[in-house]
Amino acid sequence: MLGLAVMLGTVSQPVTLQIARSGKSDYAIVIPKEASPSQRRAAEELQRFLQQITDVQLPIVTDDPASLAQVRKAISLGDTRLLRESGISVDWEKLGDEGFTIVAQSPHLFIVGSPKRGTMYGVYGFLEDDLGCRWYSSKVSFIPKKRNLTVTISPRTEVPAFEYREPYFTDAWDRDWAARNRVNGTFHRLDESTGGKVAYGPFVHTFYALVPPEQYARDHPEYYSLVKGVRDTQRGQLCLTHPDVLRIATETVKRWIREQPQATIFSVSQNDWTNPCECEQCQRVVKEEGSESGPVLRFVNALAEEIEKEYPDKLIDTLAYWYTEDPPRYVRPRRNVRVRLAPIGACFGHPFGTCEQNRKQYENLQAWSRITDQLYIWHYTTNFSHYLMPFPNLDELERSLAIYREHGVKGVFYQGNYSPGGGGELNELRAWVIAKMMWNPQRDFWALVDDFLRGYYGKAAPYIRRYIDLVHQPVREGKTAQGDRRAHVRIFDPPTVAYVRPEILQRAQRLFDAAEKAVQDNPEVLARVQHARLWIEYTQLVQQVFQWQVIDGQYVAGRHPETIRLREIVFDKIRRFGITNVEEWSGVEKFIEKVTAQDKQSYPVVTLQNSALRVDIVPALGGRIVRILPAGKGRNLLTDAGATPEAPADGGYEEYALREYRSVGWREPFTVKATSSTQVLLELRLPNGLEVLRTVSLMGDSARLVVETVYRNRGEAPLQVSPRSHPEFAYGEGARYRWRSVTGAKGEQMVADFGYLELTGEKLPDGEVVLQARGMPTLRLRFPREAVEQVYLNWHAPARRANIELFLPQRELKPGESVTLRWEMTVQ
Repeated sequence: MLGLAVMLGTVSQPVTLQIARSGKSDYAIVIPKEASPSQRRAAEELQRFLQQITDVQLPIVTDDPASLAQVRKAISLGDTRLLRESGISVDWEKLGDEGFTIVAQSPHLFIVGSPKRGTMYGVYGFLEDDLGCRWYSSKVSFIPKKRNLTVTISPRTEVPAFEYREPYFTDAWDRDWAARNRVNGTFHRLDESTGGKVAYGPFVHTFYALVPPEQYARDHPEYYSLVKGVRDTQRGQLCLTHPDVLRIATETVKRWIREQPQATIFSVSQNDWTNPCECEQCQRVVKEEGSESGPVLRFVNALAEEIEKEYPDKLIDTLAYWYTEDPPRYVRPRRNVRVRLAPIGACFGHPFGTCEQNRKQYENLQAWSRITDQLYIWHYTTNFSHYLMPFPNLDELERSLAIYREHGVKGVFYQGNYSPGGGGELNELRAWVIAKMMWNPQRDFWALVDDFLRGYYGKAAPYIRRYIDLVHQPVREGKTAQGDRRAHVRIFDPPTVAYVRPEILQRAQRLFDAAEKAVQDNPEVLARVQHARLWIEYTQLVQQVFQWQVIDGQYVAGRHPETIRLREIVFDKIRRFGITNVEEWSGVEKFIEKVTAQDKQSYPVVTLQNSALRVDIVPALGGRIVRILPAGKGRNLLTDAGATPEAPADGGYEEYALREYRSVGWREPFTVKATSSTQVLLELRLPNGLEVLRTVSLMGDSARLVVETVYRNRGEAPLQVSPRSHPEFAYGEGARYRWRSVTGAKGEQMVADFGYLELTGEKLPDGEVVLQARGMPTLRLRFPREAVEQVYLNWHAPARRANIELFLPQRELKPGESVTLRWEMTVQ
């Protein structure tokens, strides 16, 4: 890192050099006669930007004696004859491929680095840190104007903190941006002229590429993971203890190396889903190692050992991700293996060590760093469900790279919005600041943020900074000795999370009013501010357009005039700024189609109401209860239908004839058989003969709701049923479940993060579960305990969802037989 000891001969004091005066200069740029492509590029870039700064074009000459004889003052790049004659000695081994030294020996300036990338990075370091150049994005830069250019050079040496540095954002892939900001990742469009890069040959999730199912599955299903007694060749993994799998995978990697000789690292990593092998041999290794990472790392080590025999300069990469994130007890990565830890479940609002929500991920980082000094990181820095939504992770970014460095991490991949059109919230800022911190994690993070804002947004910068602080406020405030009530940030957060509350977005809109006014005379900067405002407009739109409402007896979404206005603004900006994705999985056309489809959707509502409660039911969506409102107004006690593929058959209360999630009954249309102001009878008849009769009742004028569903076999053959209720209550962080079990034991569960409890047998609640939360009514859900086999509590605090589900035992209904699922809830 900065301050690496390099012998600089007698040169140790600052030296002042006048590079140009009144548009003239005595300097020439000197490069080795056998300069590498990246050194030639470095000379040309230095020439180009010095001309932009001073209006002087410095000549580029080689270090042959005849050329040097004509040079009075030199900016020497790399290992030139001039350097060797200067008496300055350099520890080339410590500089490596990417480090550089900048030192002056009047009248000469020496920028010293390897011919691979070190010299080039030294030139960019000089232009940026000594002359004030900035390359904020592929389209926005700042080059100062100084016809009289004087610099004072204090000798310094820089070596990057990480050997592999990849901010994974669309704009960051640009060759010039990546080279100038000194990153070297596989997706950056770097080439020979920039000294190459850390190139992967297949990048990730390669198990099926190593042993293709289409080639082997038919004759050798045993090569693939055994899952619940079946070899899974569609969404499984490999059987990592099978010797043929190791042999085939090794041959595949050798072929990859022959086909991609420029690649330095090859991925041997799990597919992007779960289902590891459950065969006896694989599970024996899991038991020995205490983690599913055990069989993976043993397999990777064995493969890497074979690769090293023929290709000792190549590296093998694997993942510690999802089900393999926990480290193994005994096996250790080989010298030529890089384990890439991906803390996907962490809170990305708070640095490791400061938040209970990412405690497990921090413990895994610490544990992996104890068993390998070759650790890589796959870090997440966007909302993959909503690229355009605010993602307040800058406090976490401020510390994350320093923490990784402290734990001996060697390579870092920061995954952001990588869709072709980019455009995500603060994409360019994150990419630029991350690049700087990847080089040196000790830099002042917020000084870099402010630097970017001034250069990118001009006079609007103070308002954009206030916007950043505004959306970070819920993430920063609320931690006390009594508990942590801060908002947390995850990579699939919905637009209902605390840091994008409507009042926050309204305040942000006022800030953008001022920001646009500040740059109204600068069309280019105004366009950038208008793009930034899209992040607020998009979030407001998705909060409103997918918010299903009961209006005039119909269940509809996106009909409010303000929503329609926002829709036109967002659609126009998406097209104007070339945005191709608002989420990771599908193109923007699907988003537009989904939003406009709301115009055609409308479902009749049955409303029950007394003086204590109002209940809205949509028969056509599985007999779904969509709203429970205390006293007929205020906050809905149930979750609303969200921006999901299932919407509007989503959220609220639904019920299934079988215990599998969203099995028969969850969205089939019911018909209304009878209704009054406080009761409705719904009917569903299925082709197999199953009749479902559901009665929803308000009891008198009390705040007591009763739901009773009778499942009857009206057919001629037996039917299997196992009814399950599925209410989603809109209770989030800090809510508590309370119950007493059938044995009299007290039970309690805090709603935090996401998780579940399966309460059966002696743990089964004794006919009642209570759900409480500050500022919300207390819910008492009661049920006949003798009829219920399991109570299933599951929750997702960031999405403000807490379920109390009832499972009836599986039963065969003969023709004419029935079973009843009944529960009641009192709202207090």
